[in-house]
Amino acid sequence: MALAPPRPVNVTAPVTRPYPEPQILWPTFPGYGDDSRSSDSCAFPSLPAIKARRAARPAEVLTAFVEAAWMAQDRILILDDFLFKPQEGQSLQSRYDQILFWLPDILVANDIRVLTNSHEDPAEQDAIQKLFNEHVATINQHNPRRAGAARIEIRFSLGRRFPYVHDRFAIIDDELWHFGATVGGLHSLVNAATRGWNAETHDAVRFFKDAWDGDDDVQRGGFHG
Repeated sequence: MALAPPRPVNVTAPVTRPYPEPQILWPTFPGYGDDSRSSDSCAFPSLPAIKARRAARPAEVLTAFVEAAWMAQDRILILDDFLFKPQEGQSLQSRYDQILFWLPDILVANDIRVLTNSHEDPAEQDAIQKLFNEHVATINQHNPRRAGAARIEIRFSLGRRFPYVHDRFAIIDDELWHFGATVGGLHSLVNAATRGWNAETHDAVRFFKDAWDGDDDVQRGGFHG
């Protein structure tokens, strides 16, 4: 991955993270992006780029999303039904490492929450939770003077308690991201993401909370899909 390590952020004087006007981005393959820094493209990828990305394991991430996560000042909220499901030919650990890469030891944001579907293997679900608990402990040890302890919460309840969502979303501070496939661009087929939307204006934080808490009617058997 052609990304420079994130630069340390002064946790005692955090800055407001700027974000661009709404734009659409396609994750592609190194050498086919809009510049030498990343493989992100502002246009549909060419056929050679499509084939190169499809053959890659793991798929190249969306650089802009990773950099935004690194610079998060407050929160990273992710809603994705199959975030932890690897692509065919990709190991479970490789997929987990891709996601952990979004959360460097010097991360400033305190509120990191992931809402996804239950895992096919309950033991693997426990292993994911343990892995991320250990990672957030490292983050807090690395920044002992941070403004409060960071926490990473994972709920595997999306399909069971809020079975209404098809798309994938992420909120980084006050910026809303919308993904056509896996958050962060982790799917190898052609898919796009849009960014730069105001999360509060579009009720994204309220929607995430509704999904996070779940629908009690579903628990009572009131939902019919």
